[in-house]
Amino acid sequence: MKNQTIAAIDIGSNSIKLSIVQAAASDSFTVILQERERVRLGETLLERMITSDVMQRAVETIARFKSIAENRNSDKILAVATASVREAENSAEFIAEVEKKTGVKVEIISAVEEARLIGVAATSYFHKTKGSLLNIDIGGGSTELSLMKDSMPELLLSMKIGSLSLRKKYLTSDPPKKKELKQLCDEIKFALIRPVREISGRTWEMVSGTSGTILNLAHLIDPSRKQLTLKKLINLNAKLVKMTDEQRATLPSISLSRAETIVSGGQILEHIMRELKIQTLYPCGYALREGVIIDYLRRVEAEGLPPVPDVEDPRLKGIFAIGRRYGYEEKHALQVATIAEKIFDQLTSLHKLGRHERTILSAAALLHNIGYYVSHEAHHKHSLYLIKHSEIIGFSEREKLIIANVARYHRGKLPNDKHPDFMALDEQGREIVWKLGGILRLANALDRSYESKIKDVRIYHEKRRVTMELITTEENPLEIQAVNQRKDMFEKAFNCELVISTKLLQTATSK
Repeated sequence: MKNQTIAAIDIGSNSIKLSIVQAAASDSFTVILQERERVRLGETLLERMITSDVMQRAVETIARFKSIAENRNSDKILAVATASVREAENSAEFIAEVEKKTGVKVEIISAVEEARLIGVAATSYFHKTKGSLLNIDIGGGSTELSLMKDSMPELLLSMKIGSLSLRKKYLTSDPPKKKELKQLCDEIKFALIRPVREISGRTWEMVSGTSGTILNLAHLIDPSRKQLTLKKLINLNAKLVKMTDEQRATLPSISLSRAETIVSGGQILEHIMRELKIQTLYPCGYALREGVIIDYLRRVEAEGLPPVPDVEDPRLKGIFAIGRRYGYEEKHALQVATIAEKIFDQLTSLHKLGRHERTILSAAALLHNIGYYVSHEAHHKHSLYLIKHSEIIGFSEREKLIIANVARYHRGKLPNDKHPDFMALDEQGREIVWKLGGILRLANALDRSYESKIKDVRIYHEKRRVTMELITTEENPLEIQAVNQRKDMFEKAFNCELVISTKLLQTATSK
């Protein structure tokens, strides 16, 4: 991979942040610039609507950050949005407005995906490729816990408590009253019940902390920011709650806007450390935006690797877990995924998609039949619903919707403008659904009997004619009829004629 300059914009509940790096590889890059601007998208979290004035401030900030990135000759600008946009009822309007006014395409990421990317950043920062690390990230609208083992996620947890949302909800007095603090702490304790239960019994070698809140608390405790201890945090929090916003703003590295949220953020961190019996935490200089960059660079590196079965990809670990949760027929799912990958690999000049889309296809293939968990009737529609509402690690909300749509079209009607989940995608997303859905439709038909009779697929492409030769153990398998009935989406997606031929596999018995 050639040296690249990559910019990442993190649209958070409290601030919008920019990071620009010069990268030789995913594990070899230098941060050359970091900026942030308080926009307070999270001020609207309780109303679940991003107001027009806040939206305008966000657009102006993103436009400025884009200009900075372009002036630094960035090869790629990545942008992600978290809790405040994720939970807003007008999030689609916000995303569209940003793209229209700035040209920046924003990906909304799920809570667990946010936790994964932050965990990736923390393990990279501390070079923790081996062993275990627990990271705590306190944002304006949510708090994430990422337990990483050998740089891979072992447990990802997200809580809907953040420094800005809790401050806005409870701390109306300045300084806060004891009653307000008690209500805030009660909500933190309640939010921690499930995460503490899920993490119980697990161990880690190191605890790190990301986000402005933790970095500011660490600086107040130790200006070198080398470590933060629970004992010193408790003492600091006791002092902070007695101060006004104006008094806190006079402290080293604390701005007025941070002074307003440092109390609620400090209480969140104290309660987490108490409940998980953490005595020492190490502040981390990387956060979500560096995780986004590392993840992107890893995808770029993967594009240059030879094709391998995507069902072995560690990113699909969560996909298998979802399939097993809904009682899918794993043998059939694996056969369909394998055939889909073979078709994809032999048609790269036709579909012009990359390795990441191949993984999306594999994910959809593995989950295409989970709708049977709900009902046999219209199970493809139930598959879409279950995938859409599942937590899938390693994919953005848009990519999850693409996976859900591809799985939905493995049978039934073709995509049209009356299907709301299909129309919710942008034009590029809909095109990907057509192509991957067409391939999955064929792959599913090629295991119609659920007996893995098709052992291999060979494809020959010439102009608008695609010939698919099926290597089979049976002279006239049911799959031939099935694939001829299901080739409609493929032919329309690729504007071609699909012709099916067969070749009988000579087995020891047949000889």
